[in-house]
Amino acid sequence: MKELLIGIPVYGQHEYTHALIGDLEREGADYVIIDNRGDYPTVGNERVVRPSKNLGWAGGSNLAFRLAFSEGYQNAMTLNNDTRLSVGYVRALLDPDLPADRGLVATVYDHKQAHRNMLADYDGPADGYVPKDRYRELAFVDGTGFLITRDAWRAVGDLDVRTFGFFAWGADLDLSMRIRDAGFKIYITERGYLNHFGAKTVTAENSRLRYYTKATRELSKGMRRAGLKSRLKNELKIPVEYHSFPVTK
Repeated sequence: MKELLIGIPVYGQHEYTHALIGDLEREGADYVIIDNRGDYPTVGNERVVRPSKNLGWAGGSNLAFRLAFSEGYQNAMTLNNDTRLSVGYVRALLDPDLPADRGLVATVYDHKQAHRNMLADYDGPADGYVPKDRYRELAFVDGTGFLITRDAWRAVGDLDVRTFGFFAWGADLDLSMRIRDAGFKIYITERGYLNHFGAKTVTAENSRLRYYTKATRELSKGMRRAGLKSRLKNELKIPVEYHSFPVTK
């Protein structure tokens, strides 16, 4: 059975992608590079798909989802290229000890400017992370790296590129809400961890101020178009639920 295909949308910044590939190879992962700029230089036998135009993060992620499920994978994933993975990262995402109602799965990480409920207690390099036998149930997931199950994708579809603009801030929140409305849950496992170096691709092409200003504006417009602004305020108040994995004898 083909368990997981990881899609990595890229637009330049190849040194980050090449470093990440070393982690993916170590993990024995199936992965595909979504080369939005059309100039990705391979370092081995990695699979590369080059769209006819720049699809951005969300569009590139959607392409990876469609590739995965059309090829018979049970799960698909989008993963930023400016990340590094702990040992056992893929195994943690596919952990059979996670509840069967999972729709989205991610690991803890170190990105303090993003989703604080996904932060690990540890903030060092990924290869030094010591797994913990605990997972969290959250209301939504950050788009840095998450797995979506085949059943959940069939129920809710893709990230909403049209509503949330090119940078697609808020598309991960919207997907999370649709996943939960469809009866699935969102779990963050502490058996895996990633370093996220933070917006390296987009800020290489745009000033940091311009990027954050435009992305924030698109987020506000998108949430308003989707009718989710008032709901988001309530979602942010939902407490994190912590669970211990079952003890194996």
